[in-house]
This record gives sequence, C-alpha cells and structure tokens, in this order.
Amino acid sequence: MKTIYDRISERLKGHSENIREYDIVEEGEPVYGGRFAWGMDPVEYSHAQKLKASLLKQYRGISLEEALPGEQLSNEAGDFYCIKNEGTIRFEVSCPDLCRKKILSDLKLIYGIGSVKEKELKKKGFSSIPELAGHPRFGPAAARFMELFESSDTCGIQELINRWYPKSHPLSFFVSSFHSPQDFVLLDIETLGLFSRPIILIGIAEVVGDRGDRAGRIVFHQYLLRSIDEEPAALSAVKSHIGKRSAFLTFNGRTFDIPYIQERFFYYGLQGDLERAHFDVLPYSRRAWGETSPNCRLVTLEKFLFGEERLDDVPSALVPEFYETYMQTGNPGPLVPIVEHNRKDLETLGRLFSKLHELWGR
Repeated sequence: MKTIYDRISERLKGHSENIREYDIVEEGEPVYGGRFAWGMDPVEYSHAQKLKASLLKQYRGISLEEALPGEQLSNEAGDFYCIKNEGTIRFEVSCPDLCRKKILSDLKLIYGIGSVKEKELKKKGFSSIPELAGHPRFGPAAARFMELFESSDTCGIQELINRWYPKSHPLSFFVSSFHSPQDFVLLDIETLGLFSRPIILIGIAEVVGDRGDRAGRIVFHQYLLRSIDEEPAALSAVKSHIGKRSAFLTFNGRTFDIPYIQERFFYYGLQGDLERAHFDVLPYSRRAWGETSPNCRLVTLEKFLFGEERLDDVPSALVPEFYETYMQTGNPGPLVPIVEHNRKDLETLGRLFSKLHELWGR
C-alpha cells in the first residue's frame, strides 16, 4: 500500500519530467548574466572567475578526498561523504527565568486583549498571564496558555506567539532560551538552483559539551555530494541529528532551507519530520540591525558586527557554477570555497544568535 510520501513523490517526479534536475555548463560557455549570476556586481564576478581558475590550477590531479578530507559513510539510502571539523564557540542563551518573565508579562498574548485592555488589566493588578487565571473573562484562555507554556512545547509556544506578533519579534526569539545550547541544530544548505534542483551540500553544526555550558566546542558535519546520486543518502543523514528536544537555527531557513529539504525528502519518497521549534536569525537581524547595517546579508552582518571580511569567498549566486565546473572537469578545486563558505556561514549564524541574546536578553 502506498504511503502519502510515495504519492507525493510520484506527483513531484511527474511534475518534473520535463525539467532537468541539473545541467552541466559546457566549457567556455559564459555564465555571467545568465542563470546564476544575474545582477551580480561585475567586479565580484570577475574576482570569482579568477579564483576558480586559480583553484583549477592548484588542485589539478588531486582527488576530492585529498582536497577535502572526509569519510565515506552509509545509511539505508546509500553512500555519502561527510567532512567533519571542530572549533570553539561561546554560544550565548539568555537566562530562561528572565525570558519567561518577559513572555508572561505580555497580556496581549491572550485572545481578546489589546494594548488598551492590557493597560486596564495591569492597573487592576493583573500584571502577568498567570495572574489572569481567576479573571471571569480571560481566565480560561490564560489557563490554556499556561498549560502549553508549562509543557515545554517550544514549537507550540513559538507558534502561539507568532499568531499575534511577527516572526521577528523578540518574544518569539526568547523561546530559544528554553533550550540548552546542545539542543540547537545549526543548518545551512547549498543547492544547484532555487527550486527543484539537487542539494549539493548540507551543513550542520552542533554545540557539544556539558549541558548548560555556554562555552564549548562546535562540531561541523558537512555532507557533500560527490555525485548527484548521493543526494538521498545525504538527506537521510540529516535525520540522525534531530532529536525530541532539537530546535533549528538557520538564516532564512524558514523560507528556504527547511522547505527545500522537505521538498527533496518528498521527491525521493523519504520520510522525515522537520516540525521543530525554529529560530530563523534573518528576520530577527532585520529588526535588530536593519536600520544601521548596509543590508542584512550574512556576510554583511559578519563585517558590520564582527569586523571580519571574507577573502576568496565564492558568492552564493555562483555556487552552482563552481559545482558544475567540478562535475565537468572532475577537479575538486571549485568545491573548496563552497565547503568553506558553508562552514563559515554556520559559524557566523551561531555568533549572530549569541549577539541577539546579548542585545535583547538582558
């Protein structure tokens, strides 16, 4: 009997029959102004092309395994390649008691209470949601809220807050303090396009150490496709990082990364539950620094907040071209900056998350 995943997979594949999963750009074919580099700054594009040429020369005759040391692993979907690295990070999470107090003091989270009504209630001594328990009108709703709040269902709590506030609101962000640093799954993907194209690299980072310890090691697992047919196995590897208390930490992941991974799961008929509390740093960053930073691209915030500028970085728009050059030539050189770009994105994601806690969680 076919499962819902089988039926969705068949529909997706049927819809994609006339769409090639990927193309190989012929050698010498201009890409600038085409599928990937449209709107890029010409100077940035030119620098990237020089970088690619240099890498092709540097890594000529070198295998992928030599250029990017890793390990071949296997799961039920096949073989895949994992590049593992470690670093150190101070991963800040705000005081849970303080964040709980901030959330519970906002009476507007209860249906029927607006700004005016909240002021009236607070004048009458109802200063927090628990204190509304005995209120004749709002008591039942307050009790239901507290039941959810005390259940530690951070996904449900976040969804409730997002009913009344935008996803960029600090109250939504404060829910992250209910998790320990070790609960977070930092995730970033690189793809061959913006829709219905293979994911070529899945980057996952996790903070390890004693629970509750803010300072610790960060471990990077990067699942790199040596060939497109390794995508199902790489996707399946993602599931091994997701536990009952896991929470996603991404940059634009609500709009892009998580839906994209879910769509690829469906495409291959893979089962995977990605419904977790999700803290997307992009909308929070726009609220926090949108008026002072030149823009809220990850690399811009990296320079604006931390004074760091990447050298020999591959622009996101050119990741497909660099990967296709690898597929065309077998030379792993163009993959090197893709893997480094992805790892650096994950590291900066963790630092931005901590920076937001420093800004809002005091």
